[in-house]
Amino acid sequence: MSSPDRRPVLLIRPDGNERDAAALDAHGIASSIDPYLVNRACDDPMPARRLVGLLSAAGAQTALVITSPRTWGHLEAAAGAGPLERAVATALNQGLRVFATGRGTLDTLPEALADRAETAPTAKALVELLNDIVLPQIRALPMPVVEPLAILPGSRIARAELPEGLRAGGWRVMQLPVYTTDSRPEAPTSVGALARGAYSAVLLRSSSAARALARFAGPEGIGAGTRVIGAGPTTSATARELGLDVIECTSTAPAALAAELAGILGAPGAGAQGGGAAGDELGPEHPSRRPGVAAGPLLRAARGDRPERTPVWFMRQAGRSLPEYRAAREGTGMLESCLNPALAAELTLQPVRRYGVDAAIFYSDIMVPLKLAGVGVDIAPGVGPVLDRPVRTAADVDALPELGDEALEPIREAVRLVTGELGDVPLIGFAGAPYTVASYLVEGAPSATHEHTRALMRARPEVFDRLLDWVARADIAFLRAQVLAGASAIQLFDSWAGRLSEADYLVHAQPASGRVLRAIGRLGVPRIHFGTGTAGLLRAMRDAGADVMGVAADLTLARANDLLGGGTVLQGNLDPALLSGPIEAIDAALGRILAEGRRAPAHIVNLAHGVPKDTNPQVLAHIVDVVHGAGAEKGE
Repeated sequence: MSSPDRRPVLLIRPDGNERDAAALDAHGIASSIDPYLVNRACDDPMPARRLVGLLSAAGAQTALVITSPRTWGHLEAAAGAGPLERAVATALNQGLRVFATGRGTLDTLPEALADRAETAPTAKALVELLNDIVLPQIRALPMPVVEPLAILPGSRIARAELPEGLRAGGWRVMQLPVYTTDSRPEAPTSVGALARGAYSAVLLRSSSAARALARFAGPEGIGAGTRVIGAGPTTSATARELGLDVIECTSTAPAALAAELAGILGAPGAGAQGGGAAGDELGPEHPSRRPGVAAGPLLRAARGDRPERTPVWFMRQAGRSLPEYRAAREGTGMLESCLNPALAAELTLQPVRRYGVDAAIFYSDIMVPLKLAGVGVDIAPGVGPVLDRPVRTAADVDALPELGDEALEPIREAVRLVTGELGDVPLIGFAGAPYTVASYLVEGAPSATHEHTRALMRARPEVFDRLLDWVARADIAFLRAQVLAGASAIQLFDSWAGRLSEADYLVHAQPASGRVLRAIGRLGVPRIHFGTGTAGLLRAMRDAGADVMGVAADLTLARANDLLGGGTVLQGNLDPALLSGPIEAIDAALGRILAEGRRAPAHIVNLAHGVPKDTNPQVLAHIVDVVHGAGAEKGE
């Protein structure tokens, strides 16, 4: 029997790729996300404006049907948030019925609509609900109704299943195109790697995706051994018309489609990979469920809300800049301090007590999961992580021990001690991203050139990717332990990703980081992703599965917001070099950062890297005071 194809599957939808990636995770199939498509508002705003008029006259005989998370934002942009809000209020008062497909769509609706909405998982289920249950209810109303009206705002190229099914059931259907999906204006970064055969398959979920693939790659631009997978007959037919050699899958639901793809690639059955079962839930006693934590500024901002004040915390806020830290750690090595629950808890809490920051960051190190797994590693003073034996061959990877659950008890105990004292301040869990940790394993010590890492990635990519998988499994176990014990958010820190080209990041680093972020996402906590020197990777890192993107000093927040399309929460990005300078320069930089952060959905103030060891604690206290006094108004 041939071995499974370990190359990642390329996912190219404009959004929603995380659902397919999560389904592929269950089969141990790596995935890489690089959208070939973009959603944009239709050129004609009249359908959106017409909706406002229809809602103003709507009543109990009218159904508003929202089928995509993309719809409402485009409606607000075209019709205006104010007029749309007033029309919705009028319609609801007059008995409007509201329907949505899936939780993801429901979560994008205004609260007034979401509270009244009925949901169904698929278009087919929605047709059955509206035709078999809702339509008889409307016809039984004590008022003359000639023909109940279903209003369907959505995509210009929406599938016909829903409107045709409703018309057949007796509804008058009004489709209002408010957005469309086009190919990206520029060639995606992954095109070159696709031509080289770096991907096992590229997944097409729509005719638009087939056209985008044909435009950017074409039949000649798809490497040998790379399959083109079509989800459903319509997409597959379009791909064939464009000259693409497509393998048609009958399924379109993520889990079923992933199972078909696993059979094509020779991957294991579902459940073959660890990382926690889908649907993991934190209990009501979890700290993130406390009203003060859930409604606090950090978690509200991380979920895209605008709290009354902008939250602020600092990377490496527990560190040598604090005299109490130096006193507590005197005579104790770095890894030893991380694995002493009482000491780790004390060091985590110190900056919260001193500064009044809006979050604690768990005191740890990216080498801790390795140490807990039994890898020979230490942190040499003045040097950094040093491995007993570098990992550079397939045999070295095979010899790496798995991180067992029992080894994580010191981490759980430290988190419990911290959250027992934090009250309404959330704890952020912490881990190093797979690429950065793997680089240390390969190099054996800090390196300016990463010569051995690059050599292994180029010469033996399958070995390097197996190493990344090992680190991802350790990261998932490490972060899950922190979250289940009480952490309310996590940050995945990628120190060395900025040394990669975007093409290499997409093929090697993003699949492993994405697997970690998705596994933790199943627990329902916000995920922050940060790397240094990653201006060119910001979108790809966000697409790995981040809810919040940390921004380093190589980008302004304004530019980062533009790169991410204005839809991602930002964290950052005061340059740590300013902390030793005049306070006036810090205040000026903070003013700019706060103003630019208001352009994003929400903003968490932080540094562009960790707190330098010689920082005066009074400077950090001043920054907290300035940020907390500034408010968090939404910018234009």
